[in-house]
Amino acid sequence: MEIKKNNISIIIPTFNEAKNIRNTCANVRQIGHTGELIIVDGGSTDHTPQLALPFGKVITSQRGRAVQMNTAAKLAKGEILWFLHADCNPHPRSLEAIQTALRNNSVVGGAFIYILDEPGMIYRLSEFLSNHKNRILSIFYGEMGIFVRKTAFERLGGYLEIPIMEDIDFCLRLKKIGSVAILPQHILVSARRWKKEGVAKNIIRNWLLQIGWRLGISPQSLVKFYPLNLD
Repeated sequence: MEIKKNNISIIIPTFNEAKNIRNTCANVRQIGHTGELIIVDGGSTDHTPQLALPFGKVITSQRGRAVQMNTAAKLAKGEILWFLHADCNPHPRSLEAIQTALRNNSVVGGAFIYILDEPGMIYRLSEFLSNHKNRILSIFYGEMGIFVRKTAFERLGGYLEIPIMEDIDFCLRLKKIGSVAILPQHILVSARRWKKEGVAKNIIRNWLLQIGWRLGISPQSLVKFYPLNLD
């Protein structure tokens, strides 16, 4: 099935992202996306909605990344949903890569490898290990720019509305109904969490959170160890 660029709905959940949202929206337009762009805000107290308004449709939702993305997905008109974080920069050929991947009807969705927007060997090592592991296990996270056929998204009932791990939960459920692809075009993501809290701390904590979740610890308990808001 041929997917047209303007049939890809891009959804960006936001909360107090005034420092980043304008650049991210501009990046989306610069890679050639002319279709639907939905910025779904969770009650920002800065000027995020106003800054995003020139670039696309701005809607409001109850706060929570999963809730916000589900809210926007219900309104999206595209055959493909592409979820981006508010502080990323997609590869110039991302749209073509999604189109190519989805020509295979068995592929229901996927994501991209990622790189961090900070120089230094510790960041390159973190990227390498994470991307290598993700490709071997066919696991992806929200920061990797998840894309999915809307029919598959609706079949799964969208994201599970939990405070953390909604992306991995979605990935695991998606893999049960079709193939997923992790594409080689990189998505540039902000290293602000690594810079603010430390690279080693983030790597170790992320692994422990995933292990804890797999062992059955509730997302409501795990989120206490993962601050959701960063300056």
